[in-house]
Amino acid sequence: MAGRRRFLRPVLWSAAVLAGGGVLFAAVLAADIPYADTEPPTTSQAPKSPAPPPSAEAVLPEATSTVTTTGIRTGPDDRTLLLQVRIPAGSPQCAREPRIEGLTEENGIIHANVVIDAVAADCRETVPSEFKLTTASPIANRTLMLGSGAPWNKLPDGTWGHCGRLGCDPPADHCADVWIEQTRGEAIDFDTRACDQGWLVVDRLNFPQSPSLRVLYRWTPEGWLGVTGVKSEGCEEILAKEPQFTRALCEKLGPIS
Repeated sequence: MAGRRRFLRPVLWSAAVLAGGGVLFAAVLAADIPYADTEPPTTSQAPKSPAPPPSAEAVLPEATSTVTTTGIRTGPDDRTLLLQVRIPAGSPQCAREPRIEGLTEENGIIHANVVIDAVAADCRETVPSEFKLTTASPIANRTLMLGSGAPWNKLPDGTWGHCGRLGCDPPADHCADVWIEQTRGEAIDFDTRACDQGWLVVDRLNFPQSPSLRVLYRWTPEGWLGVTGVKSEGCEEILAKEPQFTRALCEKLGPIS
């Protein structure tokens, strides 16, 4: 009898635990408590639209370039020159902040540059512009170097320009030796046979692998310019090739040296 009681007690206890668990489970169902999902809920995201491309102004690289000076005028005082240039046009990007840079004064030479900031654009047009260059001391007859171009100098007439091969104040006499020397070229020797202010006759001697030749020159603003060559004395061949030549000069010409 005692053995049956020991057997019944665990059975009754287990039944009580099961009955209590059933009551608790029924209570949870009645309360409608949601179960937590083990996976996070999926959310839909709208696709990102591509970023707009940068504007042309932000993409195009900017560079500083030098503007060529086409002329120079004297300014209102002895320290000022007015530089005449042509600025690229056609777009606001063609010429930003035109200005003078790199102004230095040393050894009798004034250095400067007219520059602009520009980006790649359609800049085939140009417009005239003028910039004031002001130096620390009087300009006087100093040379002006603008970028890598030819030097500018004050000419005898007071204007500004580029000097020739013989400087800014060459001899007024076109028959001066320094003018005639410019015609030497490859000739080992030459002999001046006739010259006035408009025409020059030179016998060019001892050419390398070539016989001597009589050459006619006409005067130009840049100096003597070769016109033609002849191989005989007198006027006949000369006037046949250059009718405007001065007859009085060729009549005195003897044989080629």
